[in-house]
Amino acid sequence: MVSRVDEIRRLRQKSGLLGQVGDTSDLKQDGALVPAGTDRVRCPMCDEDISARAKKCRHCGETLDLSLRAAEEARRAAERQASPLMGGHAAAVPYTRTKSKLAAFLLAWLLGGIGGHKFYLNRVGQGLLYLVFCWTFIPALIAFIEGLVYITMDDERFWQKYG
Repeated sequence: MVSRVDEIRRLRQKSGLLGQVGDTSDLKQDGALVPAGTDRVRCPMCDEDISARAKKCRHCGETLDLSLRAAEEARRAAERQASPLMGGHAAAVPYTRTKSKLAAFLLAWLLGGIGGHKFYLNRVGQGLLYLVFCWTFIPALIAFIEGLVYITMDDERFWQKYG
């Protein structure tokens, strides 16, 4: 079986690029060509001086090895598909069905002025704000509207947002 290095050697010898039969000083192990006597090359992306055997440029971070680049792009594509923010499916985000829409609605209408519904939905910071400003009756008006939003919201969306 002929290795890739031997095959390139033979082709270069036929074309006159290889001086002697045993001259392989400008071949790397994977068969890529590197000028004889150099261990440094220029990065094709940022034009900085890097090692000839580098798989990634230390200056710009660009992947120079084609197989590594393909693997990185495949990984990024898989992450993009799984992410709900980048166009993936929202079902990928786990949620629990521990909170009731009806209970949130009733608490918003009955105890909304003091933030009862916010404490129930584990929004303690917002609940404290409602409690601090309850004397203005503004939280009661907002809670009335939020109660309507809770009861009209789709079940899946409610559970995904509030658990």
